[in-house]
Amino acid sequence: MASNSTANNMTVFTTSTLVTILDILLNRFVKHLPLIFIIFGLIGFLGNVLTYLQPELRSNTCCIYLLCGSIVDMMHLFINLLTIYLGGMYGIYIPWTRLPSLCKFQIFIFGFLPHLSINFLLMSIIDRYASTCSFTSSIRRINHLKMVPWVIGFSIFTSFLALTRPLIFYEYTNMFGCIASQSLTNNILYIVLNGLMQPITMFIFVVLTFRNVQQSRKRVAGIGTGTDVRRTRNQFIKMIFTQILATALISLQWMIMFALFSFLINNVHNFEQSFIIYFTLALTNYCYYLNNVKSFYISIFTSHHFRKVFIRAMIKLLPRYILQRWQTVEVNNFTLTAPKINQPNMTIK
Repeated sequence: MASNSTANNMTVFTTSTLVTILDILLNRFVKHLPLIFIIFGLIGFLGNVLTYLQPELRSNTCCIYLLCGSIVDMMHLFINLLTIYLGGMYGIYIPWTRLPSLCKFQIFIFGFLPHLSINFLLMSIIDRYASTCSFTSSIRRINHLKMVPWVIGFSIFTSFLALTRPLIFYEYTNMFGCIASQSLTNNILYIVLNGLMQPITMFIFVVLTFRNVQQSRKRVAGIGTGTDVRRTRNQFIKMIFTQILATALISLQWMIMFALFSFLINNVHNFEQSFIIYFTLALTNYCYYLNNVKSFYISIFTSHHFRKVFIRAMIKLLPRYILQRWQTVEVNNFTLTAPKINQPNMTIK
């Protein structure tokens, strides 16, 4: 009996210690993640705008969709994540988030902006897929600049359709605030529409694009024409592939935790277990916002062409006297390293 009592006391002590540690992490670290993400997101947004508006890229349809996605990312971080941070840390709430009449709009905008951001990433991989198709394929029309407004409008429309769920299921109650009237149906639709459909669609186009690139390499083997164009195109494809993989992993960790929370929380009656679930849910939910932060940093590390354009754009922002000095150094270096042309000795008699 004494040994059983000792074991129980050790278990309670261990559990209480774990809850204390998680509580410290939650208040000192996890709750400050939104501010860190907002800062890095703002830096990445400025980098994307500076790069994608350069003459080399601003007429590229793929870059236009990525720029639109970056704009939506910034809107999501400032409208939604900053609101959560200010409310949770300082009790500062934007008025429209507290109005019962705007309950459905609040939930709608929380889901619409991240869905639209991923939608623009989806449009960019569809655009790259179209660029790898044969010249006679009708899908290559997507690469024309005149199609950009239609594609942007289509992305907004499909995101709106996917987020009609809050407009149907959510309502305001005096006791619990803005909640879903049919929580199970709402959660299933959220997992399917917001968590599964977009990553699955993107991976389908990733496979199709990879197949077209492999076939293209076989067709042009030994020809050697358009090498620079293909190299730039393939770098952007690699960059988008990496972004899609990161998006899928970030979304997957949140969707798994959300599904476990939705279906298992009612079966948990222990405070310690409930707190552990709450801590993990909060951490994975904040990490989900990495989807709106990562774009610039993945681009700068995976695409040499993007990195080169970004550096050139940064150099243009330097003061004029520093820019002139840098250009002079570059010219001198080129002169010193340029191969000398052997000319025949000509003697004038």
